[in-house]
Amino acid sequence: MERHGLLFALLTAFLWGSAPVFEKLGLIRISPLAGITIRSIAITIILLIIVLLTNVGEEIAHVDFKSVVFVVIGGIIAGLLGMWSYFEALKHWEASIVVPIAGAYPLFAFIFSIIFLGENLTLPKGIGVILIASGVVLLG
Repeated sequence: MERHGLLFALLTAFLWGSAPVFEKLGLIRISPLAGITIRSIAITIILLIIVLLTNVGEEIAHVDFKSVVFVVIGGIIAGLLGMWSYFEALKHWEASIVVPIAGAYPLFAFIFSIIFLGENLTLPKGIGVILIASGVVLLG
C-alpha cells in the first residue's frame, strides 16, 4: 500500500470521525437544513479562496460537460440530500449510533459499483462487505 494514500486515508478517518461531534453540538439550537446551509457557505468561501490561490480555476474552466453533470449529481445526492438526512439523524439520535449506520455507505457503493460500473465481485470484497455489515450491527 502506498504510504501517501494510507496517510490521507487515516487523516480522512480522523477528520470524518471528529466532525460528527462538532455537527451534533452545532445542531442543538438550529435545524439540520440551516446547519447544512451554514456549512456549505463556509466551505464555498474556503474553496473560492483556494481556487483563487491555485490553478484549479483554470482546470475547472476546461472541464467537459459530462464530468460536470456527474459531479453535480454526486454533489446533490451526497452533499445535499445525504448530508440533510445525516444531519436529521444526528439531530434526533445519538451520534454513536448514527455514525456507524451512516458509515455503512461502502455497502451501497459496492452494490452500485457492480451494477453501474461493472466492477467484479471477489471473495475479498465479499468478506469486506460481511465485515462492514457485522461492524454496523455490533456498533448500532
